[in-house]
Amino acid sequence: FSLTYRPDDVYVGLRCLVMSSVSKSADDQSLYAGEDWGYLRTTAEELRQTVLQQKDEIITDQRTIQELTGKLSECESGKKRSGKKVERDRLEMQDDARASASVLTSLVMEELEQAILQMKDRIEKLEVGSAIKGQGAVVQRRVDDLEGELKRKMKLLEEERKALRKETEKHQQHIDHGLDTVHQRIHSLEQGLSENRFPEGYRLSFPVRSSSMYAMVKRAIPTLHAFTICMWIRPAQSILGTGVSYAVPEQTHELVLQQLVHGPTELIINNEVVQFHLNLTVGMWQHVCISWSRRGGIWHAYLGARLKGEGRELATRHSIRPGGTLVLGQEQSSMGGLRFEASRALVGELSQFNMWDRPLTHTELSALAHCSTSILGNVVPWTSREVEVFGGVTKQPAERCIHHASVRQ
Repeated sequence: FSLTYRPDDVYVGLRCLVMSSVSKSADDQSLYAGEDWGYLRTTAEELRQTVLQQKDEIITDQRTIQELTGKLSECESGKKRSGKKVERDRLEMQDDARASASVLTSLVMEELEQAILQMKDRIEKLEVGSAIKGQGAVVQRRVDDLEGELKRKMKLLEEERKALRKETEKHQQHIDHGLDTVHQRIHSLEQGLSENRFPEGYRLSFPVRSSSMYAMVKRAIPTLHAFTICMWIRPAQSILGTGVSYAVPEQTHELVLQQLVHGPTELIINNEVVQFHLNLTVGMWQHVCISWSRRGGIWHAYLGARLKGEGRELATRHSIRPGGTLVLGQEQSSMGGLRFEASRALVGELSQFNMWDRPLTHTELSALAHCSTSILGNVVPWTSREVEVFGGVTKQPAERCIHHASVRQ
C-alpha cells in the first residue's frame, strides 16, 4: 500500500479555520457592542483548544508517516542496490516533506498565537472602554442630578424673591398711604394758617437772582381765547427778568412776560414775540397789566393804567391751551421743569397777581392801579392757598393799598 501526504492541505485547512474564526469575531460587531465579555473569552478558549487539537493531530500524522516509512524501507530492503538511489531520493523527499510540515506547523502556530494575542488586546481595550464609559455615565448622572438640584433651588429663590417683592410693595403702599395722609393734613393746616396769617394780603420776595427760586400757581388754567394779567412789581434791579411763565406739553412758551439783559420787555404767546418798553423804576411798587385777544391778535401793555405798548397779529386765532403749569419769577425751559436759568430770574417783590379770561376795560385797569377796587381774577385769584413758593422765596404780609401809597410817593 502507499500513503500520499500533502502538508499544503494541512496548512491551508488550519489557516482557513483560524482566519475564519478571527474574521467572524472581527466582523460580528455585536460581540463588541455589548458587555458580554464571557462570549469573547469562550471564543478565544475554543480557538486555543482547536490549535492544541490540530497540533496533536499533526504529531500523530508525523508518527504515522515514520511508521509507514519504516515499513516501506523493510519491504524494499531486498531489492537491488540499483534502487538505492531511488530510495535515497525518496527518503530525501520524505525528509523534505517532514521539514515542510514542521515549518508549516510552526507558521500556523505563530499565526494562531498572534491572532489570540490580538483578540486578547481587543478584549482588554473593550473592557477599559466599557469601564470608562461606565464612569462617564456615572459622572453624567451626577451632573444631571446637580443641575436638577440647582434648578430647584433657583426656583425656590425666585419664589421667595417674588414673595418678598409683594411684601415690600404692600409695605411701600402702606407707607405711601400714611405719607399722603400726613401731607394732606399738613396741607390743610397750612391753608388754614395761611388764610389766618395774611388776612390783608401778602407779597412774594425774590431776594437774589437764583436758578432755584420760584413760585408756582396751583390753580388749573382753562382754555383761554383772551386774557388780562395784572400784578404789582417792585424790581430790585433795572432788569425785570421773568415775571410770569406758562408752559403746556406742546409749547414751553405758551405765555411769557419777561425782560432780559439790555433789552426791552417781551410778551410771548405760542412762541410769537412782541416787544415794548415799560421803563420800570428800581425799588418802587408799580402796577403792570397785559391784555390779549385771539381775534386779530390784539394786545396792550399798561404801566399804572397808562398804555406802554400795543399791536395786532400776535398769535391770531390761537387759544391758550389748558393743562399747563404757571410759574412766577422764572422762565420754564420744559413744562414744570426745575432747571431754570439764573439770568432770567426775577429779583425783587411781586404781589396781587390776578388773571381774567377777558380784556379789562380802562376803568377797571385804572381802579386796580389806584387801589380803589379789590376785584380778584376769575382764572387766577391772588390768594395765599393758590401760590406755593420754592428755593428760598418767602411770603410776607402786605397791607391793602400799600402799593397805592408807594405810587403816590
